[in-house]
Amino acid sequence: MKNAFIIGGSSGIGKATAERFLAEGYSVTNLSRTACPVDGVKNIFADVTDKRDYQKALEKFVRENDSLSAFVYSAGFSMAAPLEYAREEDYRYLFEVNFFGYMTALKYLLPPLKKAGGTAVAVSSLGGVVPIAFDAYYSSSKAALNMLTYALRAELSSTGVNVVSVMPGGTKTAFTEKRKVYPPTETGEYSPRLENAVKRLADIEQNGMDADAVADVIYRKCVSRPMAHTYAAGAINKLCAAFAKFIPQSVMLRLLNAVYFS
Repeated sequence: MKNAFIIGGSSGIGKATAERFLAEGYSVTNLSRTACPVDGVKNIFADVTDKRDYQKALEKFVRENDSLSAFVYSAGFSMAAPLEYAREEDYRYLFEVNFFGYMTALKYLLPPLKKAGGTAVAVSSLGGVVPIAFDAYYSSSKAALNMLTYALRAELSSTGVNVVSVMPGGTKTAFTEKRKVYPPTETGEYSPRLENAVKRLADIEQNGMDADAVADVIYRKCVSRPMAHTYAAGAINKLCAAFAKFIPQSVMLRLLNAVYFS
């Protein structure tokens, strides 16, 4: 039986991805702080920001699985804060969850992925190519994921392991509610603009794609051998990603101001 390992499968896109792989007959294991509620999913409990705890959990999975068909990293954290007032512990935590957690996992999982000729998918974001106002840290972490994937496509090309970033745009999940938003008492003169940007981003997400649709893209990239290193999920997001490549940055900044602050 083919197997899939999902990090961050307790809710949202990760949970939908676990359901999709189960429906396709895979054995599915989730690693997260809380259990994936889907019947049939095995759970390993760990915090990706706790180095010792996380490494032990990864070692446990590798001991019990000498081959791996699909690995999906869906852990994520978002915060809305102006650079001037953002706390270092917050943006370092964000990068630990969004970027370094994936790098650490992939180091441990490469041997079983190589044995199976498997695929590793990093759940990135359209925010990695189109900046998000007052969430520069999130956009930066997803851009880093995209570039890491790009570099690893060359580095791992002789191993049989496929690496891909899937970029959802706004997606209707509880991720919106979980975003860390700095209160007006901590954001000074940026407060009105930050509040407006957070509301606009929430609207984009809650009127966006369903998590199941993103999970479908992730699954399809795991069972095919895609040529590119990044894929936007959904037709509108594909257009936005393509648009971002070609328009002048000055035009993009005007558009972002119109979206978040008008």
